[in-house]
Amino acid sequence: MISLKNVKVLTIAIMLLSCVSVASASVDEDVVDEIASDYYDVYGSPHLVANLACDEVFERGEEATLYVNILNDGKITGFEANEDDIDDDLEEYGETLTRTYMASELSSDRAITTADSMTATLSLVDPNAPIEIEQDTLLLGSLSSGKSLSSPAEFPIEIYDNAKAGTYDLKLYISYRSQRDSAVTPPYGDTYYWYEGMNQTMTIQIVVEEEPYFRISNVESNLLAGDEKTINVTYTNTGEQVARECIARISVVDPFTTTDDQAYLGDMYPGDSKTAIFDVNVADDATIKNYSISSEIKYKDQHDESQYSDNLKIPVEVGPAESLNASVAVGFVLLVGIVGTPVYLISRKKKGNNYKKYLENKEKNGNDK
Repeated sequence: MISLKNVKVLTIAIMLLSCVSVASASVDEDVVDEIASDYYDVYGSPHLVANLACDEVFERGEEATLYVNILNDGKITGFEANEDDIDDDLEEYGETLTRTYMASELSSDRAITTADSMTATLSLVDPNAPIEIEQDTLLLGSLSSGKSLSSPAEFPIEIYDNAKAGTYDLKLYISYRSQRDSAVTPPYGDTYYWYEGMNQTMTIQIVVEEEPYFRISNVESNLLAGDEKTINVTYTNTGEQVARECIARISVVDPFTTTDDQAYLGDMYPGDSKTAIFDVNVADDATIKNYSISSEIKYKDQHDESQYSDNLKIPVEVGPAESLNASVAVGFVLLVGIVGTPVYLISRKKKGNNYKKYLENKEKNGNDK
């Protein structure tokens, strides 16, 4: 005799033929309950833990990659047998078949601690933090309990030049799918699963280290094509550490040349500004425009190790050479200054001699009378 339960199984199995082996949350759970047996309720869930698999300390202006390791340490916290379903199927299908499907379902239910289809998104806790996350979303696949990613998730970042030293918090948000339950359909052995969306948020910290940091705070120059002049460059230590035995250096390319490319600045404490003077030659045929001259500062850090600053650009403007007409005008003024005065003096001297002769003649005529 065919039981009522088997009649329902045959009827509903035709309706669900397209999803015989696997069912998701989109399948009506009440419908599946009519043809499937849920022998166990298993309790537990995934639990993800994230940590950096790289150095957490970075420098200002650094472009780097955050390597983030993710571990799933989710655990099954317990289970409960559904005695009514077990007793019904033992009576209906016998000990061997029922016990086989009970073991199969319990094995399927253990997957409730697996995080499926993980998507990780990294963001700044403080949106004004001086950090740029250049790729913030990654697809990570699935992770079963007790496992970590085969290779760390990679998030490229950049630390801004103006970053202050200190600790910055990053938020790692991971969304994933978790199996909620499963059920089997004796005597056919088909298994159905139900899933639910879950997520976790974790905090990752990175540190921008204290160090000397240099900026060009002032430039004084008046360069003309064909000139040989000095430029005054003021450097300021805007960092948090002293830089010892600082030497400022420039590197020039056409149309500039120099035989004086470095200047000793000495120790520079945080907030100190010091001026370097460099001799610069400008080519006669230099294009009249704005230029940048590369410079850097070599110094010793707090561990007495030699370090180099970032490349610091010195803005300079090259103006036109003095024109020939201007030179002639200057020469004429000088000539007038040199020649004009003696002519004037000679003229006055000549007038003085004529007056002297007049007085002598007048005196002589008076005596003759």
